[in-house]
Amino acid sequence: DTREIIVHLPKNYDPNHEEGYPVIYMLDAGSKDKLTAEIASYYNWGDLMPELIVIGLKNVSRGFDFLPHYYSEEFEGKQVEGNGGKLLAYIENELIPFVNTRFNTNGNDVFAGHSWGGQFVTYALSQSPGLFDAYFITSPSFGDDEKWSKKTFEALEQTLKQGQDFPDFIYLSVGGDESPRLQSDYHRLTALIKQYLPEEVEFYHEIPHRANHTSNGAISIPKAMQLHFATSQAAG
Repeated sequence: DTREIIVHLPKNYDPNHEEGYPVIYMLDAGSKDKLTAEIASYYNWGDLMPELIVIGLKNVSRGFDFLPHYYSEEFEGKQVEGNGGKLLAYIENELIPFVNTRFNTNGNDVFAGHSWGGQFVTYALSQSPGLFDAYFITSPSFGDDEKWSKKTFEALEQTLKQGQDFPDFIYLSVGGDESPRLQSDYHRLTALIKQYLPEEVEFYHEIPHRANHTSNGAISIPKAMQLHFATSQAAG
């Protein structure tokens, strides 16, 4: 699989830096990954978190690529399975190894997605919970009438019950001014994670006041970064 990425290196990037750099992998490359890199730089200047690398993954066919493999939709006149499983395999087997080979990373990897991308990050958590050290899920959108949530929530429940290799940190949010449907998805997902997540995994969930669907990602990702890296630094 061939896909384009946008790489944001820290201002003082040093390929020989002894401790290496954490990496945040972000879906929907464009404005959010650039903003995340700029805020991370500012937070590092304020000693709130380490310098890090931000990788933005450009979309090819967003709707189809983020659709879990156990769902199907009509695509170019044919009923086809979602490409989510293939995209997740690409991230695990091609993208992460490429980044680790090309840049000075330290193995602290984060996966972040918003809206339909937040749905895909939830799917990734259900399929490969130990692939990333942290998952940032903002305003996850599962479709009208829980269209795309049932099987993902069932898969996530089974994964959580099985006691697999889990991430260190999960962040989940929805804006206070978002639609009732998205807030319902948030509450159902929060309840599921809280019920089954092992105690050693840090789980932070919130509803930022007055945040809408557009602004919630920009509000939440900086908060998630600060929380996660404060936790990981304390653990280290």
